[in-house]
Amino acid sequence: MTSQKQSYNKSFLDIDAQITLLKSRGMLFHDENMAKKSLLNLNYYRLSGYWSPFQNQDDTFKDDTYFEEIINIYEFDSKLKLLLFGVIEKIEISARTKFAYYLSRKYDPHPLIESNFLDKDKFDKTYKKFRSELSRNNKPIFIEHYESKYNEELPPIWVCVEVMTFGILSQFTKNIKDIQLKRTIAKCYNLDISVYEPNLYHLSILRNDIAHHSRIYNKTFKITPKIPNKLKSISNQNAIGYIYNTIVLIDYLLKQIDNKSEFMNEINTLILSHHIDKSKMGYPRK
Repeated sequence: MTSQKQSYNKSFLDIDAQITLLKSRGMLFHDENMAKKSLLNLNYYRLSGYWSPFQNQDDTFKDDTYFEEIINIYEFDSKLKLLLFGVIEKIEISARTKFAYYLSRKYDPHPLIESNFLDKDKFDKTYKKFRSELSRNNKPIFIEHYESKYNEELPPIWVCVEVMTFGILSQFTKNIKDIQLKRTIAKCYNLDISVYEPNLYHLSILRNDIAHHSRIYNKTFKITPKIPNKLKSISNQNAIGYIYNTIVLIDYLLKQIDNKSEFMNEINTLILSHHIDKSKMGYPRK
């Protein structure tokens, strides 16, 4: 039995009314003019996700909750997302390259055919998504060049991966029929297949969340990382859905790609510069 829906009855509030409402709930301000500018640029509803941890059950704010601290957390979250987006790109490009290299070495330059994949229905679904990506109006020049010159339906795999989304890459990877081939790819990162595959998917979801400007700080993710045993001692199994465990995973993957990676130092510097409560990111409490 479904619950009965009701009409939405909240009315529009101008910026001054938004400030008044926040004040009535106990929010404090150092500079109301700057707060008004922030609300006009960032959206009251968007910021509410950042101040909700500072609220009591009746929506009033806890003592000494300043609007400026909410903006500090928001700015930290924005910088964190930029940093994560950049490093996920490195992992994505590396994973694309391994996928293209090992499939073309095993088969031929055009390995995206049903017989090379385990589940026909899943392959067909993923393949259709990929063909849709290739059929977009704003095709890269190198795709247009290929289609004008060659007969094959698809470009060689090393070209295909350049327009393959991370999500599609993860779906194709999971569906590879040849177990030894999958092991070879996963071994490039010193991981087992059972760890590599779900983490590709996890990172593809996180990348999309970031691309759509979703909040990362103080958020639990439904699609969680699968932490390899070798990282269990530094992960936090009591906060598996928070970003900290993903940070641990990303740091590990980056070091498999480039052992000079400074990612973890960059994360720590960012946290310190904004005086952030790391426990809200799933960091272990010391």
